[in-house]
Amino acid sequence: MLWVSRRSVQGLEQSNQRRFYRQSIELPIAIEVSGLPAPVYGTLINISETGCRLRSLILIERDRDVNFELKSRPGAAAMPLKGRIVTRATPPHGGGYEYGVNFSRMNSTERAALAREIHEMQRREALARADKAPAKTGTIPKSAQQRRGSVRTMAAFPVRYRIPGKPSIVAEANDVSTGGLRLICQEPIALGTQVELRFTLPSMVLSVYPPAAQRTEITPFGPRSVRIPDNRRPFEEMTIVGRVVSRFQPTRGREVFGVQFTDIDGYQREEIARFTHAVQLARLRSE
Repeated sequence: MLWVSRRSVQGLEQSNQRRFYRQSIELPIAIEVSGLPAPVYGTLINISETGCRLRSLILIERDRDVNFELKSRPGAAAMPLKGRIVTRATPPHGGGYEYGVNFSRMNSTERAALAREIHEMQRREALARADKAPAKTGTIPKSAQQRRGSVRTMAAFPVRYRIPGKPSIVAEANDVSTGGLRLICQEPIALGTQVELRFTLPSMVLSVYPPAAQRTEITPFGPRSVRIPDNRRPFEEMTIVGRVVSRFQPTRGREVFGVQFTDIDGYQREEIARFTHAVQLARLRSE
């Protein structure tokens, strides 16, 4: 008979949790604990699709089943979560206890729903960071200056563009940055024309990024897990509105235009920046 210590089991559970992206969060929650007549109030510190970390002033025994609800943003439905306490630690400062919870009591469907919610939390966090970035100013138009100050890449990818009142047309794009792109198509387009662009950036370049992981850092409050973001997540389709601002020499019988983005949100900027950075890394490593 093979004997395995509880410490080994807990270590395996924690190791499995660290394979998944963990979203940092500070969210007050009410925790239902098996064997206790009333909820325990605490704070959700971080969460992944396989587990989370909680902080509370109340002492809870290990191996207790716990239930609580996740409601990370206004308008979102509360998501019931259920797990089991597998670790307990006492922070050197601040008092109370920190608990590691494994979502072993959740099925694959529930975990998939949680993974989608964590992805949405990450998307909104990225959007908030990008929207706080200061705008550039200068003597040339602000939007044009933004394009020239952005990292660009010549990697080509398919795109559909649509001029108001006309059907969408398949074309090609390259030289993309957070400020705009170069559109290669069959028909002439007048300067100043508004175009709606639909495209999905190629995800194959993302293998240059390290996989999502956790590392431990020593802080004044004791060891804390720090996440390495999941920069390998596939790109999703974007819809961005732009304006044709320049025309280049035709190539291989096709028209070439410079399109400046006029309606792009912070999350889309960060996704394009993630793509251009990956292309730059790949080129540096191949040289």
